[in-house]
Amino acid sequence: MERHDQNEQEDYFDEPPLEDFLPNEDDRIVKEKQKKRRSFFFKIVTTGLVLAMLISFNQIWPQVINIPSIKFLQKSKELSKQEKIQKYKEAVVTIQDSNTKGTGFNIAENGFIITNRHVVEDMNPITVMFPQGDVLRASIVHMDSVLDLAFLKVDGENLPFLTLSKPNKWNSKDHIYVIGNPLFHNQIANEGDILEGSDNNQLLMISAPIYKGNSGSPVIDLDGEVIGVVYAKTIEDGTGLAIPVEQFLTKLPKK
Repeated sequence: MERHDQNEQEDYFDEPPLEDFLPNEDDRIVKEKQKKRRSFFFKIVTTGLVLAMLISFNQIWPQVINIPSIKFLQKSKELSKQEKIQKYKEAVVTIQDSNTKGTGFNIAENGFIITNRHVVEDMNPITVMFPQGDVLRASIVHMDSVLDLAFLKVDGENLPFLTLSKPNKWNSKDHIYVIGNPLFHNQIANEGDILEGSDNNQLLMISAPIYKGNSGSPVIDLDGEVIGVVYAKTIEDGTGLAIPVEQFLTKLPKK
C-alpha cells in the first residue's frame, strides 16, 4: 500500500515534458495577435497626438507668423523699393522695453521723438532704436493724456528726421503712407488714403491697414511731411485713426 502511494506521489511530481516549454504554433499566433494589438494601439495614440498638435498648431501659428500680415508685408516690400520711402524709414524708430514694443518718429537732428502716451507710459526704461543701428535711452519730456501723445528726448547728433506739415494742408482722399512696427515686424511701410477728418480736425481717419504695434506711426503725405500720428483703429471695420498734426503743433515742447 505504501509503495502504491509512493508511486502515485512520484507520478504527481513528475516534470512536464520539454516540448511543453518550447514555442509552438499556438504561442506564435498569440504573440502575433498581441503584436497587432500593440501596433493598433500605438497608431491610435500617435494619431491622437498628431491631431492634437495640428489643432494647437493651427491656433498658434497664425499668431506667430501673422498670416493676415502677409499681404501688407508684400506691399511694404514693394513700397520700400522707392527711394523716398527708404528715406522716411530712417527716421521711424522702434520704442520698447523688455515687455512691449511700439513705434515713434524723430523730428530733430539731436533726437526728439513723437509717439503715443499709451506706448510709453508703463515702459521702464524706454529704449529707442533707429533702423541704422543707433540704440538710445529716452526720457519723457511731456505726455498729453487727452491727445494720447508723448514727446521723448534722446541724446544724439545728425539723426535722420521727418518734417511736420503745416496746419490744414491735408484733405480727404489725399494719398498717404504709414511706416511702423506692427505685430512682430519692424519698418513696415504701407499706404492708403485719408477717408475723412472730423470737425475742427480732431481726428484723422485713414484706409492704410493698422495693427498692434502701429501706435505712434507717422502718417506721411506725398510731400514727405507728417500730417498725423496713428493711435488706434476702429473695432467695426479696422479703419485707422490718427491724431492730426494741427492737434499737437502748438503743444510741442521746446526741443
